[in-house]
This record gives sequence, C-alpha cells and structure tokens, in this order.
Amino acid sequence: MHIQKKLTPSLILLLCACGGGSKGDSTTTPTPTVPTPTTPTPTVPTVTLSSSVINVDASTDFTLTWSSTDTTSCSASGDWNGNKDTSGTEIINEPTEGDKTYTLTCSGSGGDASSSKSLNVSSYLIDPYYGTRVPSFLSAPPTEYELFNTTVDVYGQAEGLDHQPTAEQGAGKFIFNRIYRSFKHGLENGQQFGIFGSWLRSYGNNSIEGGLWVNPKTAGPQYYPTLHLAGIGDTYHSCNDVAVGGGLYERVLGDKWLTMLQFSNKILTVPGLNVAFDMEQAPHESENGIWVGSGWSYLNLDHPSGYKFWLSFIESYNYQGPINGYIPEHFNWIDPNKIADGSYTQNQQDAGELFGTFATMGSNRDWGTGNERINLKALNLGNDTYYVPVDSYPNFKEREYILAHPQSITQKAMEDYSSSLKSGTASDALISTTPIAFNAIYKSTHNQLKLKETINGEEHLTYIEPSYNIGYEGVLGHVDWDYSSTEKEKIQQNQNGYIYVRKTGDKWDAYDADANHPHSYKTELVEAPDTVIRAPKVTHEFFNYQERDTSHPDFKNWDVTGKTRFKTVLQNGATVTYVWFKFIEQPTIKSAKQNHPEIYTVEYLAQLQLYVENLHKLINQSSTENPEESVFIDHQSDSSPDGKDFHLAKVDPEQLVPAEEGKEIGYVPVVISVYHPEKYSSNGLGLVKEPHTDCKNSQWTDTFFPEI
Repeated sequence: MHIQKKLTPSLILLLCACGGGSKGDSTTTPTPTVPTPTTPTPTVPTVTLSSSVINVDASTDFTLTWSSTDTTSCSASGDWNGNKDTSGTEIINEPTEGDKTYTLTCSGSGGDASSSKSLNVSSYLIDPYYGTRVPSFLSAPPTEYELFNTTVDVYGQAEGLDHQPTAEQGAGKFIFNRIYRSFKHGLENGQQFGIFGSWLRSYGNNSIEGGLWVNPKTAGPQYYPTLHLAGIGDTYHSCNDVAVGGGLYERVLGDKWLTMLQFSNKILTVPGLNVAFDMEQAPHESENGIWVGSGWSYLNLDHPSGYKFWLSFIESYNYQGPINGYIPEHFNWIDPNKIADGSYTQNQQDAGELFGTFATMGSNRDWGTGNERINLKALNLGNDTYYVPVDSYPNFKEREYILAHPQSITQKAMEDYSSSLKSGTASDALISTTPIAFNAIYKSTHNQLKLKETINGEEHLTYIEPSYNIGYEGVLGHVDWDYSSTEKEKIQQNQNGYIYVRKTGDKWDAYDADANHPHSYKTELVEAPDTVIRAPKVTHEFFNYQERDTSHPDFKNWDVTGKTRFKTVLQNGATVTYVWFKFIEQPTIKSAKQNHPEIYTVEYLAQLQLYVENLHKLINQSSTENPEESVFIDHQSDSSPDGKDFHLAKVDPEQLVPAEEGKEIGYVPVVISVYHPEKYSSNGLGLVKEPHTDCKNSQWTDTFFPEI
C-alpha cells in the first residue's frame, strides 16, 4: 500500500529561509519566526451497552449489544470477559441464577470509557407487570406503568351457568372448560377464585370439587388457571386429604390421615396445583381457544364392602384418562365432634332414606357450575372512581364460548365399564354419558360483584355490572361482548380484567337478601380518568410441599429408601421430586392396610393390583397426542362452538412423566416434594419434621361408619 506523506507548513518555511543572499552581501536577513506546532486534543471515547432483556431465565439466550466512538480496543469484565470489537453483539446464556453485571471498557487516544448492564438470572422469573410467569409469545409489557396498593374490598363473583340435573344416585359428571387467562394481573398469597367449577354432592355427607381455579398460594405463579381435583370426606374437616398427604389450609398429614390415591401411570398429581397447562402452546384465539374435559366418576373394584372408588378423569391434548382418586373409606369417616354434638345424628334424621356417601350411594343430582372470588381488592382513585378487578374473558370476537358438553353419568354405565375393565376385555376407553343442556344463569345480589366500604361507621355496598353478558345455547356456554362500534370494542378490550367505575348515587334495586340494605348503590362504567397505566403491587409467596422426615413415626409410610428419585421443573418454576411405587405399595395404600386391615387384606390387594394393571393397559393403548376422536370423555357427539371440533389444551409437558423401565404397568409416580425458590417460599426449604398438630396419627379417630 502506497503511503503519501504530507509536509507540514513549518517545514516548508524552514526550507524557504535557506535560499536567500550571497557570501558577500552585507545585509543581514532576519530569521523568520516559526509557529509552535499544535497537537489536536483527542476526543473522549464513549461506550453504549444494552441488553435484549431486563431479567432472564437461567439457560436462556439473550443478546448484549454495544457500540463505541473514538476507541481502538475494548475488553469485557464482570460476568463476561475477553477482548471485544469496538462495536458488536454477543449471545449470552447463563446457566446459574443470580444478579449478573456485564461491563465493557473501551480505550482510545482520549482515554477510557465504560458501560455496564445489570440483570437478574433466575429459573423462577415472574413478570412484574403481568404478575406471573409468561409465555415467550406474549406481548411485552408497557415500558412505563404504576404499581398500586389496593385499598377497597371486593366481594361477589361472576354468574354461574345452570344445566339440567345429573342422574339421581348417579356416577358423577363431566364437562369441558375453555382454558384462558382469566385474570389480567397475577394474584398473591391469600387471593383466589374459581372459574365455572362443579361441586358434586353425596347425600348429606361429602362433596367433590373440580374445575379451574387461580390460587397462587399453592399453585405458584401460573400463567393459566390450573385444574383443581379433590374430594372432601366429612365436609371441610381440616385434615381431609386433598393433596396426597396435604390437608385443607396446607396442613401436613400424618400417615393415618392419608386417603388420596395416585391412579395414573403417566401424569403427576402435583399437590396444590393438580394439573397445569402448557403456557407456550398456541392459544388458537380465532378458533374458539383451547379446552380440557374433566370430572369425577367411580369404578367398582370389588371392594369387600361393596364401596366405590371415585376417580378424576381428564381429556386433554397430550393425556386422556384418570389422574387421582380416593380409597372409599375417605367418604365414610365422620368427624367425632359431629358425633359428640349430635349434628351427625340430626343430619341423618333430616335426610331420611336418602342418606349416604359417594362410596355407598353415589352422587346426588347436580345442577350447574359456579364461580368464586376470595380476598380480591380494588383501588379508590378519589372522586367516587374505582379501578376494580373483574373476570377476564376471551375477547377475540363478540361471542366467545367458555363452557361445553356437560354430561351426566349413570351407575349402570360405570358398573358395565368396571366389569369390562376387571375382566381385561375393555377395548374402548370412552365412558358412556348422557348430554345435558344449560338452562339458566345463576344470579343473585349476594353473588353480584360489589365494593364493600365502611363510611362514617356504616357499611356501604356499591354494585358493579361489567359490560359483558354470560349466556348459553344448548350444551354451550358463552360470553357476549358489545362490538357494535369501534369505540365500544376498544373500551371493552381495554377494560377486560380490570374496569373503571364511578358511583352514581342511585339506589341498587336488590332482588334478594340485600334488598333492605340501607346503603347499596349503583355504579357506571367510565373510561380511564388519566393516561396512567396501572397494575396491582403483588407480593409473591408460595407454599412448599416439603419432603417428609421419615425418621418421624407419623411419616413412616413415605420411606423411599432404595428407590430412585426423579426430578422435573414445571413451567411455574417449581422443582418436583417423585418416586415410582407399585400401586398397592404407595403411601396411601399402606395407611389403608394399617387403618382397615380387615378390608385391605393380602388377597384383596392382589386383586386390586390386577384391576389397576388392566386400567393402565387401557390408558397405554388409548391415551395419545392430539386424538382425532374422543378417548375417555366425549366432546364430539353434540354441538360444538361454531360447529367445529375445538382444540384440546396441552398439559404442562413437565407434568407428564415416562415410566421407569419395567414399571409401565401397575406402578404410579407419587410426588414427595414440591419446592419453589426459598425467596418466594412461605415455609422455606428442607424437610418437614412433623405433621400439623391437629393431623397427627394420635389425632386420627376410627370413627368410620360402614353403614352410611
């Protein structure tokens, strides 16, 4: 390469000065003044470093981008290192959690300059705006928003949908629910709501609860609601087993209280969560969304007393079949306090001949679905204006379907089903049901959404009517929006999940128990009073289902010595540990043998194991991904939304577990612990040392009433 040198002006002047006069000339030539050379002041370098994320999950790619001016070299320090170009990008993937700082220092003739970027790497990232874990496809939250503390109590819930009654002395019920994000912002510990759930009842004794719910205390920061599947023995006794060893209000149970069974050989029953849904699946909003079928029925497994084993079932994209259930004795245990105070005897007298449990008489007639909201709160903005949490519904189009295919199950159907299963001749997994249609909307002032305040020492109720309408047509339930104008559509979409309301001062025309309340008023929906984007400030605190310390005598049935532990990390960030047990050797069956040795004999347990192996064979040959036809629960023999089969929802893939080799049939995966990170835990890590005081083995009573 040719380099041309340029002479400086001072050098040129010097050369010219050498050419004047002769040797004999007497005139003195003055020496010219040579200017002092001027060195340009170097420009101070600049460096800019940015990240594609603010926070990131561990082992997830993100990008650092940088640029600089007036620099010749750059080097990295902090949580990255090495020499870098003066501008560029680099993909980073951090395998470990913690606060990370990335610093870039660049040098030039004008000195050094640095820029740093800090972020948190976590396997448990909760988005502060949405208040939950979020899928990768979700729109980025606003860059500027205001977190507020709620100030006003909110009571009431959305209307339920009633349907034709299920069978008298029946065998349960199935229904399909649409899976959608039913809340705009995440809830916190102590807040929860149920979404079109079903509460099956026996005859004067028990209930079985099933349906979608939002309960971060036990389910963690789930993006979607989870499917709750549990039964109550003697109504709401705190030591009822609702989580394979967990009682109501997160009480840890001693072995004698264990009654919930793991039936599935493919999917985990996760305490506090039960069934979660894949947040990364396509939501299919333009095609009526994603759906799951669920419910409870029973199997006759030749219990020596003729009792019924009740099981939950689901129909999803990637699993169809039973999940959990109960030993029949669960439903025939009576709280000794009810015996002592005479309420059990009175209940029996009031019911007359129709007195019994799920285990003995089956399910009572059921008429519908319901919703619940617990401990939700609103923001008082002043000037009689409030920002209120309401149910969030799908709103891609004016009519969105949210419920479908309620079905009644008869005892004859399940007796026939059980017979073919026990004989090993069952080839069709589909359970025979009778479609039942929706026929009413359940409304009451008691359930009506309302604000509750104390003003001048007196209770004031302010009632709210959201802009959507719940309705039904045959076997389909729906929500309707008013999109009659672009303006109305925009307002309704902006206020889905949270609404602005203003008190009108007009009296609320109550139509039941609240009719005579002295301070009950109406509200009107209004647009946002300002341009502030708001989100509730949420404290994230979750309950850990800790592994039991089996050195305690009340936890002996949980001993897993010699067994292989398996771990999976769910999409909510929790780490689940599980162990494979032979069905009749799982902790609950061990407890059943100890509590009822006359029933769970060696001979009967061998027979029970054979029947469950037949059930597993049926699951293995029937359950599949994206089935073209109904497998266990029917969704194709009656009307479907817009006349098309809907998309089945995917269960969180980490909840589906492959069997340990040689244990594909007759063995079940039992969860022994669920841990959220310690900083989010309400009860810490480590082992649980003893049961709750009320649920120790010594507190269990043999108040088992076989004649109910």
